[in-house]
Amino acid sequence: MKQLEAKQKIEAFFRRLGNEGSFFYEKNFVQARIGEAFVGFEYDEREEILLAQALIYRFRSEPQDKVLDAIFAEENETNNGGGRIVYNSETLSFYLQKDFTEKIGDEQFYKQINNLAQASLRWSGEILARAAEKAND
Repeated sequence: MKQLEAKQKIEAFFRRLGNEGSFFYEKNFVQARIGEAFVGFEYDEREEILLAQALIYRFRSEPQDKVLDAIFAEENETNNGGGRIVYNSETLSFYLQKDFTEKIGDEQFYKQINNLAQASLRWSGEILARAAEKAND
């Protein structure tokens, strides 16, 4: 996906939410709140990929490996909203991430981002707690 296409998708998405939004001039990153979900968009110029990340949880300190393993073990196609689980060790955050490499219609993009956002809420409300219990058994 070219940068202009990514920019147009983001702008159309924000219009649908009733807001204005685009990439910042110096940075290829912008975020939105969809109900209780937080979704960030980042454009990778080198790879020509638009990344959408829905926040699941941000740890206050580095989680134990058994907690990380338990969380990754919970991932499957029915609970990931079309994305995949990503852990960012710099921000101590878990996300559901979906990569957009090809052109996609505005309506389809909106639906896929909403699916990702809703899945992140299920993860933060149910699945993460179950994984933590398993890690501490």
